[in-house]
Amino acid sequence: MTGTALLEEVGGSRSGLYALLNTLRSRGYVLPDDGRYVPGPALRSLAPVRPVSLDHLVDTFRSITSDEALDESVALSWPDGTGTVIAAETRGLRGVLAVYETGTRRPAGSPDAEVLAAGDGKNPGGLESVRSEGISVKANDEMTEIAAPVCHDGVHPVAAVLVGVPAQRAEEGRIFEMVQQLRQMAARLSYRIGASVYKPYDWVAREPVGPSIDLGDEELDEFLRGLWSAQLACVKADGTPHVVPLWYEWDGAHMWLAASPGASWRSHVTENAQVSVTLDEPWPPLRRVFVSGRAVEVSSEEVPGGLAGLRRRLGTRYLGRGAEGRPELVDTEGWSAFRIDPDRIRGRQGLGSTSLEVAS
Repeated sequence: MTGTALLEEVGGSRSGLYALLNTLRSRGYVLPDDGRYVPGPALRSLAPVRPVSLDHLVDTFRSITSDEALDESVALSWPDGTGTVIAAETRGLRGVLAVYETGTRRPAGSPDAEVLAAGDGKNPGGLESVRSEGISVKANDEMTEIAAPVCHDGVHPVAAVLVGVPAQRAEEGRIFEMVQQLRQMAARLSYRIGASVYKPYDWVAREPVGPSIDLGDEELDEFLRGLWSAQLACVKADGTPHVVPLWYEWDGAHMWLAASPGASWRSHVTENAQVSVTLDEPWPPLRRVFVSGRAVEVSSEEVPGGLAGLRRRLGTRYLGRGAEGRPELVDTEGWSAFRIDPDRIRGRQGLGSTSLEVAS
């Protein structure tokens, strides 16, 4: 709600309301979002745990995996006593694959069971590495299995996504790649079922993240095509900064944005077109990309597929297949499109310096 709408709802004085909102913002109970106030992570943590529908999880899992050309088989795993049961599977495209038949029960020591048990406060221990890394990896003679938790609130796991890589392809680089893909998939699934963040077990990375290095052109393009929320930074008329999270589309040369009716950033960018965009991943190797350039408002005819097409693509990109038919995601009345023409794109991964120099 906007501040004005909140004032009408709760009454009292405007100054009193904004003093309260500033306090709630400082403590993470509400967050500003494009001229409105939305629930923050601290407020969400107070809500009672809501049951998660298995049917909804399965539908969302299938929606996410159907949007991607997956090399390896991926499964959705659901708690079943101390173990798990396979609730859904999407087969990969390779000739030799791991197979996860729906309904198969898996023991307590499997990686998907471990990521679920790691979130149980009653667990006696032994899963510190899972809690600290936010993932479980186990290998045998046949394959390497990787599991990541799905968290309805971003912290507490309710299910797991699981991938199996046959032994002949389970070299270190391939496993690292699959860990990154599975984390993104688990985060996307968590966001779809209501999480506002993805931080399993209040996870803090303890694994080495490597020195800070530049990303190459291909790595930049691949990252920009990933499912990240963009932080758009622009400048208000009074010279103060304004930052807002947005959905975006990257076509290999430009970023495309859709501005909602009354979006405050639209007026700021119209007055000062110079903007910057930040995207980052919250897990190793801690990649982040910075884009600077000019944001230009364009007509619907200048947008590939038109403004309606852009809105449908953004809805499908962030909410999954089927979202393109939702009325609130295809309405274009009052909406406008912006194209960011980058003048600089740079990316880094890791932390710290690549070497230490000692002055003589």
